[in-house]
Amino acid sequence: MTAQSSAEAIQPHSRNMLDGRHLVPGERVIWESRPAMAIVLLRPIIITVLALAFASIVLSYDGSLAYLVAALALAALMIPFDRRFGIPAAIAGIIIAFLVSLDRTWEALVFIPVVLGVLPLITTYLNWRNTVFVLTDRRIISQYGFLSRHFSDTGLDKVQSISLSQPLLERIFGFGDIAIITSGDLGRAVRRRPGLRFHSGGDVVWENVPRPFETEKLLSEHVYRPMAPPRAAAA
Repeated sequence: MTAQSSAEAIQPHSRNMLDGRHLVPGERVIWESRPAMAIVLLRPIIITVLALAFASIVLSYDGSLAYLVAALALAALMIPFDRRFGIPAAIAGIIIAFLVSLDRTWEALVFIPVVLGVLPLITTYLNWRNTVFVLTDRRIISQYGFLSRHFSDTGLDKVQSISLSQPLLERIFGFGDIAIITSGDLGRAVRRRPGLRFHSGGDVVWENVPRPFETEKLLSEHVYRPMAPPRAAAA
């Protein structure tokens, strides 16, 4: 299969996801995609459901110990799914659950853990919406960030290896992680974004890539282009 036919096989649609201002004159986008939404938003959706379930229990509190225990358990479960907002949401939820058990007039405060529980879904979606994986005829580009937009790129001739891995959850749903290595060794992670990991040495990992085997093959076809045969010496 040629590079062109591979691109046709996995090109999602011409949606112009990449900010075209980052391209140099004459540069052509061969393939672009985003991380799989189902994987990226899974944890934020769970914490949102937990926050709404917590609010439902608190607002319908009937004075029984079972209701209080259930509310406290739901508040605590928000922590492992998003530590940035999950910890303050859980702390606020636990305090509010105890206050409501003493006086129902405190139940209006239930919106605090709900808002904190929904924020990860909003911020993660905005980050996902602005995260783009791109292959051009010259570079491999990663676009990310919704408040401040950032670009990370490397020339095709600078890539030393490309590797593919499938953690269990991604393998079940048919996604995978593609590591683009420029220094010969994948260093420690120095930055992380939804769907992206940046490592020391300039390496980048695209996470939750749809159709990962086709994508990895397409990247390899452009990075490891066969060398043109040497011309015969003139007689």
